[in-house]
Amino acid sequence: MERRITRAWRLPLLLGAGALGAFLLRRVLGALAVQLGVGALMMACALPLCRLLERRMKPGAAALTALLMMAAALGLLLLVFLPPIIRQLRQLAVEAPVLLARLEAAWRSVAAWLRERGVDLTPVQEDLFGLVSRSAGGVVAALAGWLRRMLSGLGRLLLTPLLAFYLLRDRRRISAALTLLLPVSCRAQGVRAAREMRRETFCFLRGQLLLSLAVGGLTALALLMTGTPGWLMLGLLMGVMELVPYIGPIIAGIPAVLLAWQGGWSHALWTLLALLGVQQLEGAVLSPRLLGGATQLHPMAVLLLITAGGILMGPMGMMAILPAVVALRGALRGWRR
Repeated sequence: MERRITRAWRLPLLLGAGALGAFLLRRVLGALAVQLGVGALMMACALPLCRLLERRMKPGAAALTALLMMAAALGLLLLVFLPPIIRQLRQLAVEAPVLLARLEAAWRSVAAWLRERGVDLTPVQEDLFGLVSRSAGGVVAALAGWLRRMLSGLGRLLLTPLLAFYLLRDRRRISAALTLLLPVSCRAQGVRAAREMRRETFCFLRGQLLLSLAVGGLTALALLMTGTPGWLMLGLLMGVMELVPYIGPIIAGIPAVLLAWQGGWSHALWTLLALLGVQQLEGAVLSPRLLGGATQLHPMAVLLLITAGGILMGPMGMMAILPAVVALRGALRGWRR
């Protein structure tokens, strides 16, 4: 009887100890999870090329060659696009005070027009511009903190490609070892769940990255044709914000329209039409072909998930919540099948 009680309490005690340990080491575990996630993403990007090279090379040589080719392509892109992006950032830093002055003048004219009709927005105006000034200072402080954190985490960043190499080279061995950890009674279900989760997650991530690259490039080209300043930087911003469905393109489109507004209302209107055209092309052609309905989630569910991810983890949570849900759905689908 005592042995049965001991066995009955063994699992709750282990779960409680694991939860307590995870809570105490949450910062370390969070950093390791981020590093492992970035390494897995690099592995997913290099996996098709690695499989192609494995037909003529050993797994280690194929993994190393695939990662080196991907790093060379990324370095070439940085060599080509980083100098103009830096120049555009400097130009926008010079033009930002002029744009802020124009926005303030436009707001004051609207406030005066409303005051003539009995609506006084003076208190709101003072609070609004005070908030803008404080937000600008907060943005600068946040950028400085982000740079400090990035430099402090440079060592971990350099270890991530090495982690991706071992994940890519030893993926079959790791998969076999994880399979042996499962009980024999549910091993077949666990293997199916892991395969379905990997398939859906990798398909979603590859499609989303290709979609972001295509939308960013098309946005930069459209803004170049309309003569919008900072077109390359704004295209890069649109490509990154494309990772946040529905909300991201709106957030990235506001700076483009405001910068185009310096050339007049017609210029801002043409920029807005160009952005809308890219988004229509993305929704009608690019997204069905590149994603192929990989999420299959209702738009309202996507918006609620993005909101929950933002509340829990901020901008990173907004970008990571959909891949996590797709992975969990794939695991459950494979387990039930």
